[in-house]
Amino acid sequence: MAQAIQNTDSSYSLAHAIPGDLVRVICVNTNNQLKKRLVSMGVSINSRLHIIQRRGNATVVGFDASRIAIGADMSQQIMVCAV
Repeated sequence: MAQAIQNTDSSYSLAHAIPGDLVRVICVNTNNQLKKRLVSMGVSINSRLHIIQRRGNATVVGFDASRIAIGADMSQQIMVCAV
């Protein structure tokens, strides 16, 4: 199985993260309404997310004791780096 190689110095969108990765949110490239929605779900700059799985086009992430699914469009806007 081919697996993407990710450099800890570079950023990439959450949509490109692989299940099992631990990443840190470095920026969100979207409007304020979607940023507020992410914050209300517990995702903000410097949040650490564990990529749990892909469900269709959504990315399921875990943090603290929570687990949420982030849709494909939104996950393209969230830039992360490997932890």
